[in-house]
Amino acid sequence: MKGINVALFGLTSTGKSTMLNSLIGSKVAATGCGETTMEITSYPAQGFTLCDIPGRNDEISYFSMQYIAFWKGLTRRLVLITTTVKENTSMMKLLDAIGLTYDVVVNKFDKVDEEERENFQKQVKVQIAEAKLKGVDHVYYVSAKNPKMFDDWIKMVDQMTSSGS
Repeated sequence: MKGINVALFGLTSTGKSTMLNSLIGSKVAATGCGETTMEITSYPAQGFTLCDIPGRNDEISYFSMQYIAFWKGLTRRLVLITTTVKENTSMMKLLDAIGLTYDVVVNKFDKVDEEERENFQKQVKVQIAEAKLKGVDHVYYVSAKNPKMFDDWIKMVDQMTSSGS
């Protein structure tokens, strides 16, 4: 793959397609409850390409040579979670095993009560440490539906669109 290529991974209904639409600035990917993305789909954006990945609640679908080759060709890998790191621990451990870095993106952070956010962020750090995840490059707390709500949105966009990993 040429240029900056970013893929959004995560279980069904973590907001991958909603985030892609927010990053591009228009509704190009179908969104909804349940599984709406059925195959890897690439969307060109200004200066980079975003790839929407099917959620598939069975992580086994990610454990193929096709996916591994795809992962290796990416500039950045964004793993979306909504409530716990455990949602995608198996996939992140596989990324660790093949020596790839990734960002953990806590989406729908606006749904966490304001007084609980700091504790939630501490829990995520603890879960990453307990799972011994080595490839976590950054952790962002965002809302794809309300991107301007959290400062991490700008940091995430700046980082993912830079040519370095």
